[in-house]
Amino acid sequence: LRSVRFDGPRGYAITVPVDWVDPLFTLDLSDPANPQQLGELEMPGWVFHMEPRGNRIVAIGFDNESSEGAMHVSLFDVSDMTNPTMLERVNFGGDWSWAPEDQDRIHKALKIVEEQNLILVPHSHWDYDYDTGCSSYDSGIQLIDWANDTLTLRGSASTRGQARRALLHKNRMLALSDEALRSYDISDRDAPAQTDQLLLASIT
Repeated sequence: LRSVRFDGPRGYAITVPVDWVDPLFTLDLSDPANPQQLGELEMPGWVFHMEPRGNRIVAIGFDNESSEGAMHVSLFDVSDMTNPTMLERVNFGGDWSWAPEDQDRIHKALKIVEEQNLILVPHSHWDYDYDTGCSSYDSGIQLIDWANDTLTLRGSASTRGQARRALLHKNRMLALSDEALRSYDISDRDAPAQTDQLLLASIT
């Protein structure tokens, strides 16, 4: 098992991918003595964490074979538990990326701001140039719009040191990394602009 979530009489489970194909199982838990699997959805890559939102699930995961980025956020429709579907997926995070927390704490890092139709994902990643053999590292907060059952990849707010947390406060995004607490103007979500910072540690 990679990820399991319970939502009242519903359950969701995602298992280790075989040949990079990962299944989402939907479960009926209305009779706790006799749980039933209702549906199954196969998808590329795998899911690390799920956030149920009624008939929708927001999930983050990885797909190292995607040319659009190794990390992804996916949106699933589970209104018909016998036939779960993927509505949308956006990839980001370079050739190799990772989340700032393990599965016991990842729910603290992923921030879904429903009143702003916004998802904030702290992450770090490496990009490789196979022609030169060089690589580059970056870390930051990826902004994703979530509205009308659509995910739209927006800009990324770079940080120094591994990005850990992000939240909105008084029309500003605050991002915490290993080095500093930074504030960003995200009125243009495609181009987050740093407005201030408070250094917490020195990184050389």
